[in-house]
Amino acid sequence: MQEDYGPSEGETSPETLDAALAAASRAEKRLREAIDVLPQGIVFLDDEGRYILWNRKYEEIYSRSADLLEPGARLADTLRVGLERGDYPEAEGREEEWLEDRLRRMQEPASRHEQRLSNGRCILIEERRTDDGGSIGLRVDITDLKQKEESFRLLFDRNPLALFIHDPQTGRILSANASACRLFGYAAHEMEGLSARRLFAPDAWPAAAAMQAGDTPACSAHWRMLRRDGDLVEAHVSTQNSVLEGRQVTIASIFDITERRRIERRMEHMARHDDLTGLANRSHCRKMLREMLEDVSPADTVTLVLIDLDHFKTVNDTYGHHLGDALLTDAARRMRELIPPAAQLCRIGGDEFAIIFRKSSLTQAELIGKAIIATLSEPFHVHGNTLHIGATVGMAAAPFDSSDHETLMRYADLALYAAKAERRGTCRAFEPAMDEAAQAKSRLENDLRKAVRDGELEVHYQPLLNLESGAVECCEALLRWNHPERGQVSPEIFVPIAEELGLIDKLGRFVLQVACREAAGWPEAVRVSVNVSPVQFRNGNLLAAVINALSSSGLSADRLELEITEAVLMERGPRPAAIIRNLRSFGIGISLDDFGTGYSSLSYLLNYPFTKIKIDKSFILNLHEEASSRAVIRAVIGLGRSLGLIVAAEGIESEVEREYLRSEGCTQGQGFLFGRPQPASMLQFTP
Repeated sequence: MQEDYGPSEGETSPETLDAALAAASRAEKRLREAIDVLPQGIVFLDDEGRYILWNRKYEEIYSRSADLLEPGARLADTLRVGLERGDYPEAEGREEEWLEDRLRRMQEPASRHEQRLSNGRCILIEERRTDDGGSIGLRVDITDLKQKEESFRLLFDRNPLALFIHDPQTGRILSANASACRLFGYAAHEMEGLSARRLFAPDAWPAAAAMQAGDTPACSAHWRMLRRDGDLVEAHVSTQNSVLEGRQVTIASIFDITERRRIERRMEHMARHDDLTGLANRSHCRKMLREMLEDVSPADTVTLVLIDLDHFKTVNDTYGHHLGDALLTDAARRMRELIPPAAQLCRIGGDEFAIIFRKSSLTQAELIGKAIIATLSEPFHVHGNTLHIGATVGMAAAPFDSSDHETLMRYADLALYAAKAERRGTCRAFEPAMDEAAQAKSRLENDLRKAVRDGELEVHYQPLLNLESGAVECCEALLRWNHPERGQVSPEIFVPIAEELGLIDKLGRFVLQVACREAAGWPEAVRVSVNVSPVQFRNGNLLAAVINALSSSGLSADRLELEITEAVLMERGPRPAAIIRNLRSFGIGISLDDFGTGYSSLSYLLNYPFTKIKIDKSFILNLHEEASSRAVIRAVIGLGRSLGLIVAAEGIESEVEREYLRSEGCTQGQGFLFGRPQPASMLQFTP
């Protein structure tokens, strides 16, 4: 019997085989455990396309076909069953073609490809052949990524904002949306592959190229861009670096601001220019003058000329603003034709213009100013109307008068004011005395405000006598200002200032209150007369002020007279006539002052219920030397008597004048012969 010494040479013992099988099992287990934890689906196929191994993610991805997955099953069979079940919607209607293409891709893997499943998932497939003829397949669920890409594409394609994707390596546009194509005037296929520099103005491209190729994640700026037809587009461009399909790109968004910038420029122009004439306006004129004076050398001359159109307001009121605007435009054109190219013509007010001259002498500026006066004095023919205006000119020069723009403008304005005060249609240059006078007037204005506030003004009275009996019949209330330093300030000086400052209404109420209160203590036969300014009529509260003064003082209305001038009657509209008639209805007397010095229209005496007319003192002054004065006096007295009016003469200083007026039938007289204005306490009412 032969002994058994174990397996013969070349044979594998059962123990070794078991150990090898156990090791292989452990390796397979470890491999399966390893691939099960991967986030991607993994599948191993043999050389005949049969399943060897797959992981859990693979089963999860193909959950509808999971029942078909088993070792040895053919991928082709599982695909065919899947087609029958409708697992692959992209194969609908071309199943065989799709299956053939899919198997070819597996046998000849060249690149990744995508696969759509019926559950809406999108799977990226990548496959590699193994050395033994089998294959390893990788499945990645890219559904979320595809949704983001589709959202981006939807947002990109349908965005109303112009967008394009730029390749900074080639400098070309990879894609552009419909808005960008419309903005730049290209078709979609023309935009794709177009050099990005074609969209930018030549001088802007170097900076734009750097912007689009830069490492900055996001940046924005304003750019001048070009349409296909060559038109310029002003745009706000924002860029964002990104990665698209593995390529570094720049996403550019373009916001067309061409119209907005046009509007902004128009608004900026309107802010600096007059809309009617197109000239620089007041604020821009001041800015140009300031900048010019800051930049001027000591040897240069800057002259500011101010031009005020004469009688323009009358034309505007008579013919209306439409014709007035046309007249202003024509006047601006005439002036523009006379000034040198370097000069700046501006419209700084309704009918006020300014010219800024640089490197022109004051003499040259004055010559042009006089030429402007001459050309604006020529008739204007506007809309079939022949119109006549004129101009007055004032000027100041730097550095002679001042190098400060505010001061220079004020000096030119003072020169213009002096020219208008002297005679319209003249040209005046600034003189230091003008500023001194303006400063003195300013001080006087401040003093007058203080005097009104502190009650420093007084009311004096000058009597009006009956020329036959010598009895005092009336006293005229006159406002007096005894300045602590200047002494007595003439009403001819401070009353116009009060009107300018808007104080005349307050002063008028003060005089009315005081005069009525003091006259209430006079003899019943003596009336009080108070002067009324045109401004008081214009304000519309004169009647209320008069009634208040009468009621608070207890003075009878028939003892009050109000003196008005022709300036009141020349006011437009029905208000003056209505006020006068209302006053008269209360029994208040109405006196027409300074008769004979203005237009003295006889219609005034017929249309208004006057009770007295006063002959101006200028006629009395020339009584002995001019026969014409005596003729006017005789005519006025006769007219007054025939209308039943009291006729009073002002400025009587001698007995001869008194006797002449009495003999002619003048009723009342007033003047230094009978007494100067004095406080109520010094009045004497007995002859």
